[in-house]
Amino acid sequence: MVRKVAKFMLVLLLASLTLTACGSDATTATPVVPTTAPAQASPTTAPAATTGNAATTAAATTAASAATTAASVATTVAATTTSAAAPRGQTLTIAVAAYPASLDPTKNTPTEEPYMTLAYDSLLQFDADGNYQPLMATAWKWIGNDFKTLELQLRPNVKFSDGSTFDAAAVKAWFDVQKKTNGSGSTGLDSAEATGPLTVQIHLVQGNPLLPSFLTRNWITGDIACPAAAANPALVSTATCGTGPYMLDAKSTVTADTYTYVPNPNYWNPNAIHWNKIVLKVVANPQAALDALKAGQVQLIAPADTAVIDAGQTAGMKLAGVELNVQGLDFLDREGKIVPALKDARVRQALNYAIDKDALSKVLGGGKGRPVSTQFLPGSDGYDATLDSYYNYDVAKAKQLLTDAGFANGFELTILSAPFLGFDTLSQAVASYWQAIGVKTTIDSKPSVAEFLTGLSSGKYGVAVAGLGATTPTLITYNCCFKPGSAWNPSKTPVPDLQAIIEKLAATDATQAGPVAKQVNKYITEQAWFVPVLATKLYFLYSPKISGVTPTATEASPNILNIVPAQ
Repeated sequence: MVRKVAKFMLVLLLASLTLTACGSDATTATPVVPTTAPAQASPTTAPAATTGNAATTAAATTAASAATTAASVATTVAATTTSAAAPRGQTLTIAVAAYPASLDPTKNTPTEEPYMTLAYDSLLQFDADGNYQPLMATAWKWIGNDFKTLELQLRPNVKFSDGSTFDAAAVKAWFDVQKKTNGSGSTGLDSAEATGPLTVQIHLVQGNPLLPSFLTRNWITGDIACPAAAANPALVSTATCGTGPYMLDAKSTVTADTYTYVPNPNYWNPNAIHWNKIVLKVVANPQAALDALKAGQVQLIAPADTAVIDAGQTAGMKLAGVELNVQGLDFLDREGKIVPALKDARVRQALNYAIDKDALSKVLGGGKGRPVSTQFLPGSDGYDATLDSYYNYDVAKAKQLLTDAGFANGFELTILSAPFLGFDTLSQAVASYWQAIGVKTTIDSKPSVAEFLTGLSSGKYGVAVAGLGATTPTLITYNCCFKPGSAWNPSKTPVPDLQAIIEKLAATDATQAGPVAKQVNKYITEQAWFVPVLATKLYFLYSPKISGVTPTATEASPNILNIVPAQ
């Protein structure tokens, strides 16, 4: 699960390419706010989505060794079924920006979720409010209180698309594949054990109260392939064999271009099949995707580039979206080894107060952003609305904090930046605000993703521009991005006060983690680890001929299976 989360968080950073002016030294003493949002563009050929390791550690390997006396949490939910079926639509075609390197669930991440969801019902699912609900598992509970063993009761009378039986043996066999092949969801997995015909226990190397989250559709770990695929995983590299409502039609599929799915004749809940065919069409260019939507060639762009949203709405298309990312800057050097001033929290706080986030949010991110002061958004258990405006624009306060910290005459720093995702535009605007309070700021813009990532861990920069997913559970976010030695916190020095909160969080059931998670948010915000500037949304443009495009704070990507013909 480490690789899966690490890649997902990285993809949230590098999801699309943005054409902006290259970074340069900011020399004006008056804050310069860009008057237009940077135009966005995407590559003209679809990028292959690949799996890989990142130098981050996810919650899947979080230690929960702290003693806990909490009783094991048992959750039993009535089986979900769908009422009488409405008439099926003929074909739903969705424009997507990328294609998977393989259709094997063990080799995919949340970025390839649509390709998996159609063919594989996950073990668990979230409802619109972010609560766990049953799917292939109808009940679940922790065994013991160390969050190392989760027991699942499986849905009876279910068959895979090839007609074989879905049972505990099949689930165990697929988890064995994940571990044996070093699949993207295998890290942290000790073993899976079939303790009855429809009862399976998942054993972890270390406790992880977030395991149920990883069994939902977004994380793919809970997508179980059939026994034949477990015996020969190559079978699902270019085909599907799951318990989902659809299966890949290989004859109508062109790799890297068009993926066609047709109804699974063995699906356990046929009333939930709303289309005779669903097509995922790879359209990497945003304007081409919009043209296809307007022409009726596709019914949904998932996701839609902000550059085409206004034109899409003008053409009568509908829009759905939910906040997903926070763009801003990260203080890489809170120990003051590179920029001594950054060791003082008052200096970091001053740099937050110095920025007019309201002004920037109106022009960055397509002008559709929201000013924020924290790295946590609705959907995260750490979100606290009272912290959203913690750092309001206050130049006088910023200057006073610098004076109190002994830097009345300012200091020098360099921002690590890049020309994609509008990072250079953001860096230039922030630099001019900082120079207005006496902080001489230069920008070092790296032209490639590889060079930017190298810069993050080089130990040469005190500050870096950042764009992070901010709706994931706090324990995941911490291990990916805040933990000492992680991508956005290269310092390996422990922070005892924060570590104590994290250990408590790691020993708390995910359904009750909110109060503790908010303490993490409060600490990081008050200590000014970051300079959050604006929250940006993930958008979806769709035809008025369909409905059910409903992203949520927990799952920013709408569930394709909920999309139906408009009535």
